[in-house]
Amino acid sequence: MRTETIQTSIGPAQVLHRLALGLMLFDAVTDREATAGLRVGWEASGHFLPRGATPEWPCVDFERVGAGRFRLRVAPRPVGLTVRVSDPSRRYVPRRFTVPWWTQAQLTDPVPANALSVVSRTLRFWLWPGAAYPLPTGTTAIRGRIMQAGIPVPWVRITARGTTGASLGLAHGDDRGEFRLVITDIAQNPVQSSVTVRLVLRGPATAPIELPDDGLVDPPPAEVVTRPGNPPNLPGDLDNDLLRGIRPPFALVPSVPPPPQFTVPVGRETVIATNIPFHP
Repeated sequence: MRTETIQTSIGPAQVLHRLALGLMLFDAVTDREATAGLRVGWEASGHFLPRGATPEWPCVDFERVGAGRFRLRVAPRPVGLTVRVSDPSRRYVPRRFTVPWWTQAQLTDPVPANALSVVSRTLRFWLWPGAAYPLPTGTTAIRGRIMQAGIPVPWVRITARGTTGASLGLAHGDDRGEFRLVITDIAQNPVQSSVTVRLVLRGPATAPIELPDDGLVDPPPAEVVTRPGNPPNLPGDLDNDLLRGIRPPFALVPSVPPPPQFTVPVGRETVIATNIPFHP
């Protein structure tokens, strides 16, 4: 392993590796670190593509360094990275992020005062329940499938709104058009046993296509992250509605008109038996 020596405020120190990008993945329901068997990598091509890469995973894997934590060390990279997060168990819905890259000098500057802080090189983002997500007993939730002309609509964002228009919960749809939405704000009185919701959908502007049954899945649309480390370079800059999955990608368009209202019993999951139509 190549090492280097840098001068710090308390004397010389040996550097075994430098962090290029750290990732911390959180469960959007519990707000705790996601612990499922996640796979994280950056999409590569040409001489960056590792041996053993497959069409469904054309990525260089990040190193796992703990529950919900991954890292990428400093090395020659493309000018921008597209980071892909996948969960083969379908507990979480996949996400993708395009992250503008720093210069090699910014990542390897030997002067501590000029170096980017670890906070600036660590992205925190949140994953939303997939089809196999283990909901706790007593959870109020909705499960359904979104279709257009008989074909599943992938990667839809769903908001449950109450009769007053207030947001009661959010969900991310997967590649099969399926979603699980947890009602997080019922605002009910003590004797209310159900809540009325209307689902507001945002999805791709183009019509979905029937994919061949070959195991390949089009990845979710990439969400663009502002370059970490740019001024004002505050930790809060890397905790925002985009990374939390609350703000949908700009490429998604609303469904018009919205689906009908549903009455959801409190304390259990409601499965919508009929497909929910999407009309961009």
